[in-house]
Amino acid sequence: MRLSGKILPLALAVAVPVLLRANPGDADNSRDFPGFTRPPGFIITDYTEDNPAAFDFTIARPRPIDSGHLDTVHVTGHRYIIRYAPATGNPPLSLIQTQRYYEGLATAAGYAIEKTGATGDVNETYLLRKPGHAVWVSLEPGATAYVLVVVASIETPPPPLVVVPPTPPPSSAPPSSPAPPTPPLSSTPPATAEPEDLLYTALIKDGRVELPVSFLPAKPDIDAAAQPAIDRVVAIMKRHPDLLLTIEGHTDNTGDPDYNKTLSLQRARAVRTMIVAGGVPRSRLFVTGLGGDDPIADDNTSEGRELNRRIELVLRKP
Repeated sequence: MRLSGKILPLALAVAVPVLLRANPGDADNSRDFPGFTRPPGFIITDYTEDNPAAFDFTIARPRPIDSGHLDTVHVTGHRYIIRYAPATGNPPLSLIQTQRYYEGLATAAGYAIEKTGATGDVNETYLLRKPGHAVWVSLEPGATAYVLVVVASIETPPPPLVVVPPTPPPSSAPPSSPAPPTPPLSSTPPATAEPEDLLYTALIKDGRVELPVSFLPAKPDIDAAAQPAIDRVVAIMKRHPDLLLTIEGHTDNTGDPDYNKTLSLQRARAVRTMIVAGGVPRSRLFVTGLGGDDPIADDNTSEGRELNRRIELVLRKP
């Protein structure tokens, strides 16, 4: 038990895939975006994933009376474009059915509905914002098919405002010795280590680090906000090609111990699948599920149990 052990959470300068099981009719290398499972009877006909990329999302102004009260937000990040259509023999959904279906999914996953399809423009926009990152989703419903555009973005705080004092008026007093020159004020904040570097430093120093991803309760499905964290792990492993990791899954001690070990292993495998999807060789990643056998906090409290439900990346020697 490592109740006193230090585990450094991954610092996000930025919230996505349990990779849903492939449908035989889907386009190659395609998947649903976590939290936005397709309606029954639909297949993915087109799938594009690129990073970095951008998209203009439509949002409603405070008075969404009509389509004229709309604005757009330009978002850059990890972009997914997924087109769905009914499989052969299945009927399509109406526009309102598609909208209501995805509004329900977005609300259940904790997204805010930034624009509904009731303002004269049938597209809808959903937003999940957490410290350092955001996930934007655009729904474009259609009569025979519909499209989801998702962008997982990094959100960094603006640099501090540098105030330059005003120049004093000329003085009528006798001239005096000139004051030493004042160094110019800089509007550039001091450089800081990138979160990827902090993660790598923690791995080298402590041998392990906690990955800030969460899962649906009692399931191996990863929360929709995890993709930027996964992208950072991918970037680190590509930057350090000799890096080998073990992905450890952990749960609290609630319930059956054997089930907890199975669940923790499934979650570790889901994380590995996401990292491999980013271009990291599977041979560099190992997985294990420890269930509730290695707590870092008191399982007798709800706060402690939440801390014990985690994924850790552990440094392996070559």
